Amino acid sequence: MSHDTPRIYVASLSDYNNGILHGRWIDADQTPEQIYEEVGEMLATSPVSGKFGEVAEEWAIHDYDNFPAGLDLSEWESFERLHDIAEALGEYPAAVVAHFFSENPEMEAAEVVELIEAQFITTVTDELDELEAVASVAWDYIEEQSDLPKHYRTHQMAIARSMANDWMHAGSHGAIYEGAGVWHVLDYHASE
Repeated sequence: MSHDTPRIYVASLSDYNNGILHGRWIDADQTPEQIYEEVGEMLATSPVSGKFGEVAEEWAIHDYDNFPAGLDLSEWESFERLHDIAEALGEYPAAVVAHFFSENPEMEAAEVVELIEAQFITTVTDELDELEAVASVAWDYIEEQSDLPKHYRTHQMAIARSMANDWMHAGSHGAIYEGAGVWHVLDYHASE
């Protein structure tokens, strides 16, 4: 386990209802089956079971660690969804994952991950605003095309800003601001 692995604290409700805090921190980047197995192991060691002979079967998620702020996660969140979010956090910036999962709460987690894969372009740093962040992507686009006449090369950034402005007004591109000059650029039409 890494110190930044997304994890959940799963508690035994039988114990909780009897005034005993009994639970376990579980890494969410495991398969849902592995998470269920760890929950079963935690429930099997329930102090209430030993004391009263009750079988501890019910559980709830009482805490989250290393999940991005802004995600609306409940105490009954599915382990499948949590696993998919944790996997996405291993691949993409936390701000991007939080944005897509928050904006698409009714979508299946796997579909949200596909949307991230399709729309996330890159992360840029040290940009003052969204236009400059998207313009850096437009600059790269111009470079890749390499058909800009030589006498326009000195105006490439102005052209990139104009392209970025057009893209943003058309709604095809945008950026999520994380803070400290960090922007995550998205191509909203990439999944269409």
